[in-house]
Amino acid sequence: MAKSNGKLPAELTAAFEADSGMGLEDVSTTDMQIPFLRIIQALSPQLKKSDPAFIEGASQGDIFNTVTNKTWAAEDGVSVLPVHFIQKMLEFVPRSAGGGFVGELSADSNEVRQAVRDQDTGMEVLPNGNELVRTAQHYIKIVHEDGSLESAILDMKKTQLKVSRKWNTLIAMQKHNGTTLPSFAKTYTLKSIEDGNDKGSWYSWSIGVGDMVKSIDAYNDCKELHSSIRKGELQIAPPPSDMVLEDQSSQEVPF
Repeated sequence: MAKSNGKLPAELTAAFEADSGMGLEDVSTTDMQIPFLRIIQALSPQLKKSDPAFIEGASQGDIFNTVTNKTWAAEDGVSVLPVHFIQKMLEFVPRSAGGGFVGELSADSNEVRQAVRDQDTGMEVLPNGNELVRTAQHYIKIVHEDGSLESAILDMKKTQLKVSRKWNTLIAMQKHNGTTLPSFAKTYTLKSIEDGNDKGSWYSWSIGVGDMVKSIDAYNDCKELHSSIRKGELQIAPPPSDMVLEDQSSQEVPF
């Protein structure tokens, strides 16, 4: 039987190409979970062997993919292409009341306008007693070592909002012949660094400018995702409950 690239039989490779996507005809974006990139903190379940979320070999400060559990060392980081940015107003039940994601609010809604900051917790509190979390969502493409791309979301909140603003500023500063580049024209390296204040310590994101996008295929892949988001075709499912509880137990204090 003929071989294809010394790995798979040519007939099988041809069958894969001819039947691409078969079995997924009725699967939409709402039926899939888009990975998030997160930093493993001191109390993260990824470090607890008895927890189902435990990741073998992971260390505090490592970056991980919430779907595949792939990790990147804090000092090495991960290369990404930023595709789109959205700021969201998310409503959560306070952890003291059981925690949990409630939904997304409009930035100009009365609920958001009437939110007040709790002097004890530093959290913004809505009229109904739930917490308002301002979240910067960066839609990205992870650039793997073999050059393949994977869609993901990097969300920043609380103290990380200042990092998000810095990243957006870096992106806007990138020019070519005097023209502002598309956000996905360059890669950026995401690392994690130790941070803290008088209330505790944690690992924060660190952003560095990388190289130009490697190929027109990668560029077009990012452009297609950007278009899908802008058209509202990409629907993001609510974060898993364990992810929500981890967020709400973060040692970070609101920025």
